[in-house]
Amino acid sequence: MLFVLVQILGFNSDLYGNISEAITKSQGIIGIALLVQVGEETNFELRLLTSQLTSVHFKGQQAVLNSFSVRELLPDTPFYTTYEGSLTMPGCHETVTWLVMNKPIYITVQQLYALRQLMQGEPDNPKAPLVNNFRPTQARHRRLLRTNIDFNQYKNAACPTMYKDMFYRANIRNPGFQ
Repeated sequence: MLFVLVQILGFNSDLYGNISEAITKSQGIIGIALLVQVGEETNFELRLLTSQLTSVHFKGQQAVLNSFSVRELLPDTPFYTTYEGSLTMPGCHETVTWLVMNKPIYITVQQLYALRQLMQGEPDNPKAPLVNNFRPTQARHRRLLRTNIDFNQYKNAACPTMYKDMFYRANIRNPGFQ
């Protein structure tokens, strides 16, 4: 099963004047992470975006969308996981509150192919395709993961790790946790 990740970034306009200011400040950036899965049907708003990809192969190129709804791009679920983290692009500022949606949206194989045709660089100086451009998974560094999912509602669900009893045991020789 192939997943692609789409990130939507915004900034706290109540506290900061623009994203350049917010990017270096506490609680400055919100990041919404959408899992995108290949399927037969596609998200309508995602289709609007990918339909314009023939106009924007390189850096600096642009296309006009007459209408676009970020809300309609989101999956039909109220559930998410959230944590305080960092940007995934350089300077990797640790000022992002991430929301990871609990359900994917869908993309067709043709739309995925169109995304994979995007190039780094400019038309007169093309570089590598804009694929596999992900940052390695980072350590959690004691960050708390929070969710609004009520796991008690799904007690009979067949999830082997959800209800595993976990205990900590003190180590007499080394007073920490094992």
